[in-house]
Amino acid sequence: MKEVLVDTNVLVSFLTDRNSDQQEKAAALLLGAREREHSFVVHSMAITEAIYVLRNLYKLDPRQIAVSLRELLALPGVVSVSDLSWSLVFERWPDMIPNLGDAILAAVAAQEHCDAVATFDGNLRKKLAKQGSPSYWSD
Repeated sequence: MKEVLVDTNVLVSFLTDRNSDQQEKAAALLLGAREREHSFVVHSMAITEAIYVLRNLYKLDPRQIAVSLRELLALPGVVSVSDLSWSLVFERWPDMIPNLGDAILAAVAAQEHCDAVATFDGNLRKKLAKQGSPSYWSD
């Protein structure tokens, strides 16, 4: 089964109405996981970042965030991972990928041999492609 690693921005777009196009794409990706078309892989750092953004930028109630993420992670086809090779992170950060969260995502994509990465960050997609991690979306 194809494994799609999910960036924090996909989680945030799914759980908020900040961008309806992104929210629809994230929902379709999650539906595909529920239908067992692929796995929706979420690293613990993406969960942590999403909580931070939802709490501090969007001012959502922590209880609401906890319920939403608990329900999302319990869906069929959603897989959470927490392993992280810091040596792979430091191969990428800060020179190749200056943002630590993005470097972690890139390291996890390589470490877990994910088939694709779902992110709405166009610049990150280019950097991921250079390391052999294709984007789930091609726009």
